[in-house]
Amino acid sequence: MNTNALHRQVDQTEIRVMQSAVMLVLAAGFVSDLWQVIAFQVGVFLVTIISPALNPFIILYRFALRPSGMMKPDWRHDNMEAHRFASMVGFAISSAAIWFLYTGQTLIGWSLVWLILAFGVLALSGWCAGCFAYYMIQKTGHKGYFKHAPIEGTFPGARPPGQHR
Repeated sequence: MNTNALHRQVDQTEIRVMQSAVMLVLAAGFVSDLWQVIAFQVGVFLVTIISPALNPFIILYRFALRPSGMMKPDWRHDNMEAHRFASMVGFAISSAAIWFLYTGQTLIGWSLVWLILAFGVLALSGWCAGCFAYYMIQKTGHKGYFKHAPIEGTFPGARPPGQHR
């Protein structure tokens, strides 16, 4: 059992707001055919990697949506590192997409954007490919950043079960 998880809580509503916003931004970039919109999302991913509290979508949730009562927190035992790693994966893929779009290789660029959108649909349904990758790396014995195992009884990358508070 991952004993650290007993004291680690992540607001899953906050994660879902962030995932939904990422999907909206990427879809808007595709519809508008503007690589600059995707570049904005790359910046958001970078900010999230450095400090999740500075992510504009998390700020919107924490200071507007949650306090207004429009959305309720869904605290669960979880490892935030897996979600940050998923942001790193999103950053890498969307950065590559920008390069392809900027250099006129639009089929590859927009395909990468759609890959992230597909991962987003999976994430909103309860399974995160980036989190899964984090746990697979952790399973190889890497320590440090990859020291946290999945929450007991949870398939790697799946949203942990709800807790009664």
